[in-house]
Amino acid sequence: MNLSELQSSVERLQQKLNKARDLLAEATSDPTTVSAELERTRAFAFDASALTHKETVSGCVDSLERYGFCVIDHVIPPDVVDAIREEVILAQATSSRNSKGIVDLFAQEGVTAEELLNGKAAENNVELRRVRRLGHPPKPPNEIIWMPQFAPHMANPVITAVARRVLDDHLRISQLHLRFIRTDKTFIEKEGGDQFKRMRGVHKREWHTDWPHDLSAYGGNDPKVNVGCIRRPFPDVPMCLVMIFYLTDTDKNSGGTWIVPGSHKDRRNPRGPDSDIIVSAPIPGNMQVSAPAGSVFIQDSRCWHSTARHNPSRRARVGVVTRWCPWWLSVDDFAPGENYNLNEVCRPLTHEEYLALPPNLRPLMRHLCPDEQDTLQQPVLDRAEAARLRAKAGFLKELDDPDNLLAANAHIRVPLNETQL
Repeated sequence: MNLSELQSSVERLQQKLNKARDLLAEATSDPTTVSAELERTRAFAFDASALTHKETVSGCVDSLERYGFCVIDHVIPPDVVDAIREEVILAQATSSRNSKGIVDLFAQEGVTAEELLNGKAAENNVELRRVRRLGHPPKPPNEIIWMPQFAPHMANPVITAVARRVLDDHLRISQLHLRFIRTDKTFIEKEGGDQFKRMRGVHKREWHTDWPHDLSAYGGNDPKVNVGCIRRPFPDVPMCLVMIFYLTDTDKNSGGTWIVPGSHKDRRNPRGPDSDIIVSAPIPGNMQVSAPAGSVFIQDSRCWHSTARHNPSRRARVGVVTRWCPWWLSVDDFAPGENYNLNEVCRPLTHEEYLALPPNLRPLMRHLCPDEQDTLQQPVLDRAEAARLRAKAGFLKELDDPDNLLAANAHIRVPLNETQL
């Protein structure tokens, strides 16, 4: 190495050392104090309208590694947020009506899925879709079909760049569902004061991690509902990013997501049988995410988090939840079930619905269309081609310079630590 290369190496090592010191300082500090400062400064947030693409992506990737989550402010411009929020509210109502219609149709004696798919559903103004996997029951359509104004923002270039850096070059959106948190006032009006005292409160939680790190996997020991889970201890590899598009201003007074910073690196799990964690109680250092309407909250699925069980503001928190996975993670539907509405994994699209998606969103949802052949996305193919050429060069070395082949790898050293000896 020349002097310039050595200096660059020293700088990189110094950066790593500084980061390690920061992490050590956080680990040895009072988690309550650290989280309070993080909540105050919003060091996890990056404004897409004020920073460059590179700055935003780099900041988000670092925050995801350090804290397990980040926020990108103003992904959806302020001048269109209101219209998109109203679209999503209408989509929720449409989806709920459709789900009830599906339940009612399947409740009819002797009705079959094929009968519904072949016309009976359409005759009753019910939307039902065939899935890619043969022999598996149909599902409601992906809710993206009712949100054409929202759809272009799902594949925002900053979001996809962050996801590719953290997960892999080939991405898939395995799940999309709408998530509203009613106001406390609305909850009392609909459920009553006694139920409010039991279910709601600023000190109440429901800690969990998300698929594929959700230990109960939605169904416990029921094979018709369980969708599978990575076994513990979880490998230190991000396998899913959960993204919530906030369409209302969100903070501790309006249903902000509760999260425990750094928990994505902890070997325990809130639902772990041996973790000694009470899922309904606060955890020292927990904090609520804040973000303006139009922002996206991104979290590593290993992070301990909880839906807010309180919303004292004057309006419901409106959000769209999406789950992003690398291509190598199985998103096959392991929960055939009997309830066609609870299973939100890989809700399908017809070919016409798929083609109507924005072009930059189609590759991320191609696997949801039974009529579309799913293929590896180009960055993965480029990577594979580079590997092929590298291997070819190695074999050419064998032919062109056989006398020096024995010592060709003499500079390679694989370190062994004591646990490997």
